[in-house]
Amino acid sequence: MSIPREFTSAVERIDQLLSQRHKDGLGPGLSLALTTAERLLATRTYGTANMDTGERVREETLFQIGSITKPIVATACLRLFEQGKLDLHAPVTSILDWFKVKSQFSVPVTIHHLLTHTSGLVMMIDTTPSSAYQVWSLRNTELGFEPGTKFSYSNVGYNVLQSILETVTGMRLDGALRELVFQPLGMLDSYGEVMCSLYDRIAKGHTWSPYRDRPTAKPAKQMVVNWYEMSEGCGSVVTTAADLTVFLRMLLRRGVTDDETVFLQPETFDLMIGSYATMDGFFAGKDQGYGIMSGVSDKHDGHRMLLAGGENLGFEAAMFGDLDAGLGVILFNNSFDMRWEETEYAMQALVAVAESKPLPETPIPVDGSALPPTKASEYAGSYASDRRSFTVHTEDRQLALTADGRRCVLERLYGDCFRVPLEGFDHGMLSFGRDQAGNVVEAFQLGEWFPGDRYTGQASFPYPAAWDTFVGTYGSYAPLVSTFRIFVRKGRLTCQSFGGYVDEVLAEIADGRFRSGDETSPEVLSFDCIAGGKALRCVASGGEYHRVNGS
Repeated sequence: MSIPREFTSAVERIDQLLSQRHKDGLGPGLSLALTTAERLLATRTYGTANMDTGERVREETLFQIGSITKPIVATACLRLFEQGKLDLHAPVTSILDWFKVKSQFSVPVTIHHLLTHTSGLVMMIDTTPSSAYQVWSLRNTELGFEPGTKFSYSNVGYNVLQSILETVTGMRLDGALRELVFQPLGMLDSYGEVMCSLYDRIAKGHTWSPYRDRPTAKPAKQMVVNWYEMSEGCGSVVTTAADLTVFLRMLLRRGVTDDETVFLQPETFDLMIGSYATMDGFFAGKDQGYGIMSGVSDKHDGHRMLLAGGENLGFEAAMFGDLDAGLGVILFNNSFDMRWEETEYAMQALVAVAESKPLPETPIPVDGSALPPTKASEYAGSYASDRRSFTVHTEDRQLALTADGRRCVLERLYGDCFRVPLEGFDHGMLSFGRDQAGNVVEAFQLGEWFPGDRYTGQASFPYPAAWDTFVGTYGSYAPLVSTFRIFVRKGRLTCQSFGGYVDEVLAEIADGRFRSGDETSPEVLSFDCIAGGKALRCVASGGEYHRVNGS
């Protein structure tokens, strides 16, 4: 395909950046597509679709796109709305009479609430491969807040939308998305479900480590993750980067297709990109529309941006669109190590040449593990628990840990959290705590507390003896959150999840139930099936996890 002359320099610079990032370890495989509102500009592929076979990524290689499925499902709902078959503000129970969720509020959950992540439902129940059973299981959960009053991301909410689509159309998800979205747009290489019939065409997902409960070093060669079929409204679309630009161009043209057909009426498109809630966390400041984020930022010269990202086991994907400039970027990766800065740079480069401005400087990778000398010295000192001790000292811009005559260099994960590549300390991240003045005074690894030589606070922390029943590791065959650990740290019951990277203090609410998050969080854990003084089951946000033998 020929690239318009005005975009040649931008495409070359983007290609150079991704080629270098791939050589530096981004991958194993990448698929890139660049587009204007009128036409596909360029596609590029990098690396390997399957590390076991060495198969290369090709333009026609399919990728799982995770949560970018959500704006596609939202579009299907809007198409039914335009056809008069779906009331966006109708209660879910008007279509799914079997839908139930505990609630202290009089406001029912509506389709609008599901589309905008303002329903108050739990984030996900991925302990079962049946999306319908996930929806059924919501009857064992409770809304965290009154629907429509707050943003709280919910994968299972989009699985409720899947059940609605399937009920209204009489088709399974793949057929509904094909009839309502893919065929009308001319997306001939897109599928609504991860199916075995597509096995040979889909890139294989990869991971750094077989461990699901602790941070590990990035290996020279990543491992292929388990293959599984998937039909979920929250994240089961598979497509090529080029084919997804057809959907993105429809968004950039505000609901109009490549052949000038009105796909969504102007007022319906405005509904899709409306601002219904302000997001938090990684996407703080962005506005939540129907399945898609939007926002205006100085990083993009004040342009209105449309954003969507996705993760499935072993996959990441990003979709950026600049509504004002009429330009877009799609980037797929068959691993978990993609940073959004590559997609952002590609977007900035395209806009720069379109506006006859100089190309932006290529971003320099930031070594998040490196610490300024003044920062590194904050951690230096001695730390001791009731059974072992270690010291930390600085070496150049790195931190070294010494314990029992053995030494290693700490690998910074984020913030005050580190990986310790030393036997006996390698089963969980090491995190440091600070006092009110900001001084590092203590360290933690799982439930073990290491007060430092600068610590002057409370020395003992009593807690209910019943909590010891809950301490342990719980697992399932869930693809995303398969394992978490429960421990007591300084008198507080704590859960470590998401591969050992996230610690959350649990607040006891009633009847042996514990909440993860603030008082409006719907995420609740309970423990039961007590045998030999240990809970054998933890029901977390409606999903069942069971004690791992030996924990």
